[in-house]
Amino acid sequence: MRYNRYESERCSCGSPCGGCCADPCDTVCYVPGPPGPMGPRGLPGPAGATGATGATGAAGAMGPTGPRGPAGATGATGATGATGATGATGPAGPTGPAGATGATGATGATGAAGAEGPTGPAGPIGPTGPTGPAGPEGAAGAAGAAGAEGPTGPAGPIGPTGPTGPAGPEGAAGAAGAAGAEGPTGPAGPIGPTG
Repeated sequence: MRYNRYESERCSCGSPCGGCCADPCDTVCYVPGPPGPMGPRGLPGPAGATGATGATGAAGAMGPTGPRGPAGATGATGATGATGATGATGPAGPTGPAGATGATGATGATGAAGAEGPTGPAGPIGPTGPTGPAGPEGAAGAAGAAGAEGPTGPAGPIGPTGPTGPAGPEGAAGAAGAAGAEGPTGPAGPIGPTG
C-alpha cells in the first residue's frame, strides 16, 4: 500500500493521522493514499495434501410405503386352440312312443301381395294370312289448295365455253388523219472530241 507523507504534522495521539504512530520517535505522519493498480497474478501454489476420508454416516430410516399404482391394462386375448377330433357316434337308442296329435293352430294372416313379375318375352310372329280382294276405287276427293311457292333452287353449274366462231371480214380503211403540229427543237448535243 502506498502512503502520502505530511512533514508538517507530528505523529501523536489526536493528530490527523488517526492515532499514535507505531514509532513515537517518528515525526512524519503517513496518510493512506488511493490504492494502486493490481499487480500481476502470482503462480499457483502446490496442491495441498488430501484430507482423510470421513466416517460413513448412519443409514437413514426407511420412508413410508408409497400408494399402490393403477392396475395395468388387460392383455390381448390369446389365439383359439385347435378343435379336437370328432368322437365316434354312439349306438342309436330305442324309438320312443308316438306323441299325441296336437290341436290345429289358428290360420295366420294373409301376407302382402308380391311384386309384379317382369314381362315375359314376346311370342313368335304368326304366319301372314292370304291377301284379300281389292276393294272398289273411291270417288276422287276435292282438289287441295295450292301450296306455297318453294324457295329458289341453287344455280346450276356453268356450262363449258363454246368454240370460237370464224373471224369476220376486214373492214374498210379509215380516212388519213390530219398532220400533227411540229414539236419543239431539242437541245444541241455535246461537241464530240477533236480527231
